[in-house]
Amino acid sequence: MNILSIESSTGRLSIAVSRDETLLSETADRSGAKHMVNIMGLMDHALRKANLTLKDMDIFGVNLGPGDFTGTRIGISVVKILSWLDKKPAFGINSLDVFALEICLRNSGFVIRCLSKNIPVMVMPCLDVRRGEVYFAFYDLIPESGSKDGFMASIEAAGRHYFIKKAGKNFLTHNDSLKDLINRLTKNEILKMPDAGGELKDLKILIGGNCYPVYSRVLTDITRQNSVFRVDKKTIFPRARNINICAYFNAKRMVKAVNLIPVYVREFIPFGNG
Repeated sequence: MNILSIESSTGRLSIAVSRDETLLSETADRSGAKHMVNIMGLMDHALRKANLTLKDMDIFGVNLGPGDFTGTRIGISVVKILSWLDKKPAFGINSLDVFALEICLRNSGFVIRCLSKNIPVMVMPCLDVRRGEVYFAFYDLIPESGSKDGFMASIEAAGRHYFIKKAGKNFLTHNDSLKDLINRLTKNEILKMPDAGGELKDLKILIGGNCYPVYSRVLTDITRQNSVFRVDKKTIFPRARNINICAYFNAKRMVKAVNLIPVYVREFIPFGNG
């Protein structure tokens, strides 16, 4: 299936075209200019690079946030129109999901080394949501022999397929409390998460996301004090290509495409407004 997705939840706008899991083209604007000015031109460029048209698209995808208030709404509005005009399904993907997949792919070498030694790996996308607060969640890598219910994407590592699946609830905490919260969750290097059930030990957790540039000192302190954690310093912007992958697996799992509604960490107070 042909997929077009828009990533407009940050200052870096990107648009990608894929066929199933294979990226055909991706265009990006890193100038930080207004997305409304550039979005249609970037979309046309991405389609031409892929030698396809909007009529060739089977599904659409977009980042629902949390993210920049105005940028996120622009991407959602455009995808809603494209979906309505062509009567094609559109999938909204949470920023945490997009970052979780990006962290796994960017750190594939580390992931493969751990999994080949039977060391469990989890991913912790961590977002700066302004007001000194941090928003994060944990994602598990489930072997293909395990339960596939609710997975958001899959990757190949150490000759096996692993499904990326959300584990437990989302966390919202002030950055001053992040270290204490992490230490409580991983006391004695055993991960205990509310609502996830059970305990995990002898594991590695990859922290990434746009939190690092703002709270690098806090995250570095966490890794120094707790060998469970490893920080990904480069995955600070989500990319449209990974929205495509999540949208593809949504379609493959026959997830029902629902109304595209922006995700905010605070009710009626989008953090992009400062």
